[in-house]
Amino acid sequence: MSSNNQEPDNLESVFKRKRILRTKVRQALKSMDPSLRSEEDDIIQSIVLEAPWFKSSKRLCAYISCRALREVDTTKLLSQILHNPSSALDGSNVPRTTKKLYVPRVEDKNSNMRMFNISRIDDLVANSMNILEPASVDADGNGREDVMHANDPVDLFILPGLAFDRSGRRLGRGGGYYDTFLTKYKELAKEKNWRRPLFVALSYSVQIMDEEVIPVTPNDVLVDALVSPTGVIPITSAALERMKL
Repeated sequence: MSSNNQEPDNLESVFKRKRILRTKVRQALKSMDPSLRSEEDDIIQSIVLEAPWFKSSKRLCAYISCRALREVDTTKLLSQILHNPSSALDGSNVPRTTKKLYVPRVEDKNSNMRMFNISRIDDLVANSMNILEPASVDADGNGREDVMHANDPVDLFILPGLAFDRSGRRLGRGGGYYDTFLTKYKELAKEKNWRRPLFVALSYSVQIMDEEVIPVTPNDVLVDALVSPTGVIPITSAALERMKL
């Protein structure tokens, strides 16, 4: 990753390059054939659902896909977690463990985001931008569990993004919400001596860039692995080790 001593002029250059790349990737996503997008959505979700590292995860954070943002669909993933939470064995003898799901809620325009536990899709409501997210309290007025105050660590983060490369670089949408949150969670895991969760991003084929194309700043968090229509791309040593399961 880039040096922590980047000068302001260099940072502005990085931000400019990011803006240009975002425009390019958004256009590529807009031009993507709807039938191809649907096909890749199904393939990517099937890969995740059949992956031993997904089946064995007990606590997950996952984004709620937004069609308007042209994000890889997560509908089947969320449905599988919420509708089939009980333990069972499949043909691969990998236990389908009871899963706990946390999903994001944007708190303000200052890159602050929280992750709340939900137990059903009906726990989600549309915000002012028509993006589904959890209310901070349930239907009975009780506060939802915040992942930053949970007693147990998260095993897996399923992440969105605009562009990725095979070295783990991730280009977000410019708000800094995920980079800020993931940095805080990494600090919490270190403080509590928890094993750091895997950061796994879902990517359409057009979103995977050549290495070094995505500019980075010291605040950008790398992902451990990508899931694309061609399969899983483990990147870090943690991913290589845990994806052997």
